[in-house]
Amino acid sequence: MTLRHISLDAITEADLQRLIQDQVVEKRDIDYKAATYGSRDQDYGEFLADVSSFANTAGGEIVIGMTEQAGVPTGLSPLQNDPDAEILRLENCARSGLQPRIFGFAVRAVPVAAGGHVLVLRIPRSYNQPHRIIRQGSGNHRFFARSSAGKYEPNVDELRALFTRVPQLADRIRDFRFDRIAKIIGGDTPVPLMGTRPIILHVAPLSAFEGTQSFCLDINQAPAQFFTAFPPIGTQVGDFRINVDGALVLSNRGADGRTHRAYVQAFHNGIVEAVDSTFAMGEGTSRNPFRLTSLRTEATIVRASHSYMQSLQARDAPPPYVLLVSLIGVRGLPYSFAMGPNTLFEDEAGTLDRDQFHFTELLIEDVPVDPYEYAKLLRPLLDQIANAAGRARTPSFDPAGRFTVRI
Repeated sequence: MTLRHISLDAITEADLQRLIQDQVVEKRDIDYKAATYGSRDQDYGEFLADVSSFANTAGGEIVIGMTEQAGVPTGLSPLQNDPDAEILRLENCARSGLQPRIFGFAVRAVPVAAGGHVLVLRIPRSYNQPHRIIRQGSGNHRFFARSSAGKYEPNVDELRALFTRVPQLADRIRDFRFDRIAKIIGGDTPVPLMGTRPIILHVAPLSAFEGTQSFCLDINQAPAQFFTAFPPIGTQVGDFRINVDGALVLSNRGADGRTHRAYVQAFHNGIVEAVDSTFAMGEGTSRNPFRLTSLRTEATIVRASHSYMQSLQARDAPPPYVLLVSLIGVRGLPYSFAMGPNTLFEDEAGTLDRDQFHFTELLIEDVPVDPYEYAKLLRPLLDQIANAAGRARTPSFDPAGRFTVRI
């Protein structure tokens, strides 16, 4: 067992000692170094090669301040330098020395009781690869990958695979999305649904599209806590169960005792599918027609997707995530825009001109804890939804870029 199952901020000296006790050997996703990287060009080149090799392969950790023999950790060798300054130096080097930039790269100084600290560098598996070294004098334009024996320069065939990996991933995402949309429209859902005008959210870790079983579906110890982490859109949990696809969370049953308004399907691979079948407001009558508002639509998307991403992170399905939003059965519906917290201008409503909207996939590489900071990442998506109703952009951000809708 390495450190990958532990949040970077939660790693302690005891976790480092456990690596030694368990003789966790250096391999593709972990490397040990007794001393930190130097400041010469060749030292920076070594650092950039190490970091990029992890990002271009499966991700992992570099533990600086630990001795090893034949790849087996033998003891701690705490660093005595200024940890903050060293973290800043390494982060700046990674930021400026690699192209494209690696999102999610982080460093933590783990204090040691006897004095000093050990640095743990966490490099995520990149979905924007391959990364190459661009720092002058540091092996410019070179690519690196990793195997169980350490880093190496990939051959032409391996490089070709790295360059084609991202387009293939995009195709898999789109194939999954439209397969699921077709099933939902066709009534092939986990439970019968009340309505025919749903909003559909998919929150998916990119690792899910590579066959990785990354979702912790162990509900034996605290089932209620598990299922309440994935509530249906706009309501509380009415029922839940395990099914062949993973975990299913349901709203309360309708008056007919058979249909449900909404559900969340958490798949084994970490993908979350949330469907609210009666998202359009109204009754479909002349006195109370169906309609949508930016106030409710945007708040729902931000609140629900942020909640699902946080729940996935807590269950070993880390980012990056792709967020997919679709509206179904909405042709001819008015879409009113919120100009303030409690004000709707119906006379400024646009009319949705098609039955289905499948908005552009949005990649979220890091999830802010603050939902209002998270909302800023969703602005391109929210602008596109406003475009569907005839506006150039959403009115839900103030001149300073703050999201003004209550979440």
